[in-house]
Amino acid sequence: MIVYSIQADRANKKIFVMPPVGSKNRVGDIDDFNTGVKKSDNWIPPSIEWFDGDGRDLNKYKDPDISYISVPSRLIVSPHTQKLIAPAVNDAAELLPIPFNGEIWYLLNVHNVIDAIDKENCKYNIRKNGEIGRMLKIAFFPGKTPHATLFTVPEKRSTYYFAEHHPDDSENNFKNIVEKNNLFGIEFKKAWEN
Repeated sequence: MIVYSIQADRANKKIFVMPPVGSKNRVGDIDDFNTGVKKSDNWIPPSIEWFDGDGRDLNKYKDPDISYISVPSRLIVSPHTQKLIAPAVNDAAELLPIPFNGEIWYLLNVHNVIDAIDKENCKYNIRKNGEIGRMLKIAFFPGKTPHATLFTVPEKRSTYYFAEHHPDDSENNFKNIVEKNNLFGIEFKKAWEN
């Protein structure tokens, strides 16, 4: 079994931010992005914009199929990507609409929270005072980890995971859809292998 963490591709130079506090374009707040629970019943789409605060010419960069909002780090998918991945994620996540530049993009809200971390086999930073610090290397209980499904864990809700217990060529597999369609913006990084 391999568990992947889903991370932003460093080649993607276009990321989202919320407009500054007090801006006439700002709607919603960062709390609107708190994931792990379903939000569709009370969803009020927050405003987003491309980050351009470092002087880059955004027009020279490819538009991603999947990007993220920097604070807090959450995935946002294009309208095209939403159509491709919706069948593969509907049991584990919501695709919450966010208007952006005349289109509807979607916040990927993974609500499939699984208590699957094998804490005894994780590696932690040990502070000078002997206290356990942040997790450096994660480990999972294979029997608690879902196959071919997006999930997150209570200890790291801001990280989304995808596990493969065995090779799976299913058309309705999130990782396969991303890879076969060359969707740009995320990477599957091996987080743990059994």
